[in-house]
Amino acid sequence: MQSGALKGARYRLIVRGELDERFAYLFSGMEMERTQGTTILTGPVIDQAQLHGFIERIEELRLELLSVEQLREVS
Repeated sequence: MQSGALKGARYRLIVRGELDERFAYLFSGMEMERTQGTTILTGPVIDQAQLHGFIERIEELRLELLSVEQLREVS
């Protein structure tokens, strides 16, 4: 049963602080854009486990997560 389960979707995660490119490998598959004191991570997320993994990495880096937005499902 898959009601409510996340299937592949594009997400945008915004964190306070401008992450250096050396951290890009921690968010593989995500595009990183740095602007005005924030980093915007945008890309496909295959399931909730991967989404939670990205959020945990943000916490491990002691960054403030400003927003998480689902953009659209990946076909």
